Amino acid sequence: MTPSSAPFAEKIATVAYRPGPYRLPAGGTLDTYFDPYRLAGDPELLTETATALADLLPADTEALAGPALAGVPLVTAVSLHTGLPAAFLRPVPKAHGTWQQIEGAELGGRRTVLLDDTARSGASLLRSARLLRMSGARVGTAVCVLDRDAGATTLLADHHLVLRALLRDADGAR
Repeated sequence: MTPSSAPFAEKIATVAYRPGPYRLPAGGTLDTYFDPYRLAGDPELLTETATALADLLPADTEALAGPALAGVPLVTAVSLHTGLPAAFLRPVPKAHGTWQQIEGAELGGRRTVLLDDTARSGASLLRSARLLRMSGARVGTAVCVLDRDAGATTLLADHHLVLRALLRDADGAR
């Protein structure tokens, strides 16, 4: 974040950060928890966040995609802001109806940016990018609100993905 964006970062911190400890899936802990639902539940902050995320999109972006659940409001807000089509990723294919794992816009052949709330190790972003690539989307960039600076940038780069983030917080490095 640049110094001019410090008030925006402070606003996000005030609304979306919760004191820890917070237990990670792998067993470690964080001193603070970034709650993307508080951010998404604040219409003014979500609008500001969508504008800021849109500024991080590569100029050649043709579509947006995000995983359920936290990525969905972000993708929707950025889609509304930019006019870009959006798709939403389920953790597993739907067991009825369409039986699809990717819902929304058709992504085949489109330069698609993956949007999510946080990046820590990068494993979940990588799984989402692989799913999108298998469907024919051209994914080279992932954008998130918060990079916990715990290896995501390196992991994604190893798989030809650039990670861009509004905020960086090394609290996630443990």
